[in-house]
Amino acid sequence: MPMQPDEAEINGYLEDTIIIDWQSPPVWEKARQLVADCRSEEERVRALFEWVRDEIPHSDDIETDVVTCRASSVLKEGTGLCFSKSHLLAAFLRATGIPAGFGYQRLLRDPPGRGYTLHGFVCAYLAERDRWVVLDPRGNNERVRAEFDIDEPSFAYQPDPEQGEETIELIFTRPRRILVDILEGNQSLEKLRGHIPGDL
Repeated sequence: MPMQPDEAEINGYLEDTIIIDWQSPPVWEKARQLVADCRSEEERVRALFEWVRDEIPHSDDIETDVVTCRASSVLKEGTGLCFSKSHLLAAFLRATGIPAGFGYQRLLRDPPGRGYTLHGFVCAYLAERDRWVVLDPRGNNERVRAEFDIDEPSFAYQPDPEQGEETIELIFTRPRRILVDILEGNQSLEKLRGHIPGDL
């Protein structure tokens, strides 16, 4: 079943907030720079997605203890977890007039046997196609890979329903408060790890 927005009004997917602070000058200017040579909406979305995916490393991949949450903080520090990278990508998209919301997956913790954890990604609305597109900016490595694909969702992780894993079908206008509170309340990634919930 295709993912569906949790609000009928598109304006909520364009708002500037404390976390998705796309009107902060560094975020706005970087977004504009990245799409300067793009000729279409699709090219803009792809350019922004691939830059966040490839140029902002996932915190686990570079073994940093830095925790980021706000889009401007992710850009400044140059790293973030999947949720934080999603905040920056959504801010970039909104800064260029493209509606963007937040999606989540429920996945088994690694290693197995320790319950579930959430994974975050972005959905962007392409007016030219009249459809929402999944963008998973987690960052590719030897174990996970997500690409820009308008026709089929490309996730870093593929949920296994038989294991109780799932992609939650709603596209939220704002990041879920429980995740924001955890990111902003932990200054150490090591302390944060055990607190990421398995459900929204």
